[in-house]
Amino acid sequence: MAEHANAFHVPWWLRFSHVQTVVPHLDRRRHDVLTEHIRHELADGDFVDVYWLNRTRPGPLFILLPGMQGTQDSTYVRSLLSELSLRGLRAAVLCHRGGAVPNRRAPFYHAGFTDHLAWLVRFVREQEPHTPLYGVGFSLGGSMLIRYLAETGHASHLSAAAAVSLTFSLGSTARRACEGINQLYQLRVLNSYKRVARLKTHLPEFASRVGTLNGMRSIQAFDEAFTAPLHGFKDAEDYYERCSSQQFLSGIEVPFLVLNAEDDPLVARDTLPDARALREHVRLELTPHGGHLGFMYQRSSGLGYYPPARLISFFLQEPSEAHESLSQDVVGHALLALEAGDARGRADEHAGAARPAQ
Repeated sequence: MAEHANAFHVPWWLRFSHVQTVVPHLDRRRHDVLTEHIRHELADGDFVDVYWLNRTRPGPLFILLPGMQGTQDSTYVRSLLSELSLRGLRAAVLCHRGGAVPNRRAPFYHAGFTDHLAWLVRFVREQEPHTPLYGVGFSLGGSMLIRYLAETGHASHLSAAAAVSLTFSLGSTARRACEGINQLYQLRVLNSYKRVARLKTHLPEFASRVGTLNGMRSIQAFDEAFTAPLHGFKDAEDYYERCSSQQFLSGIEVPFLVLNAEDDPLVARDTLPDARALREHVRLELTPHGGHLGFMYQRSSGLGYYPPARLISFFLQEPSEAHESLSQDVVGHALLALEAGDARGRADEHAGAARPAQ
């Protein structure tokens, strides 16, 4: 359903989708936070890497799923971890198998891969039967999360979930990645895929396909040669059709927030779902600016990231004044004032703010 969205304002020089998308990758801040890396062995002989924040503390657990070839060190992940740490909250970053680190078996991960998320939820639930679990998926990680929620329904064990910069149609995004400056984003991710693939040539499935990497110039070509055949899809188009997230939105049974930017260079506007057709517990919030996994704004001491404050307030259902307890590095005084205004029913005074989808 359409809901009033929190305010998000940016100066004129940040109102360009590619600036929003690129600048986070140039941000040298590490958002220092201490995590505990544990490699968990799985029953099928493979492993999964999880980076735990405040693992042994009581309280709710936030499960974070990075985007395509993303890691625990991705800026959008670190910024959220930093804010959770400042609040004394817990998190587990579930790194995709075969992402930055090669896994042991031929299958790796894809937008519809939910096995490891299901494993982590069971793992935590067996040890902590009553701990509230929240899921956050970024880009492709959001597609994984949505499919998991649709597959498990009321048995998901998640109290609520959210996706940031969600791609609703994989096919559309794959085509847009080949257009203009988007090719630079694609090349960055593709080079990471190629590096990992070449490290797995001791496996027959990779040895027989490694020659296709030479001259490969698109994610779609990689999906055609590796992702689809190694995960039971006929081809890349079959994979895109069966795993695109929009078809799973109706199966979500928990409160769910989708935070996207209208100017996301990888998400065509005609792929956005009709907010009027969404179930009442599914909220689509669109900001005029933000690019893909950007959502940066200016504050007195530098640049800040909008999603951490928005996500935490969504999950913890905090009133606007509770944002005072959030780090000023993330929220900023202007945003606090604007949200206080929204709480008093004056959201229409904030031109250019994030708005509900129509």
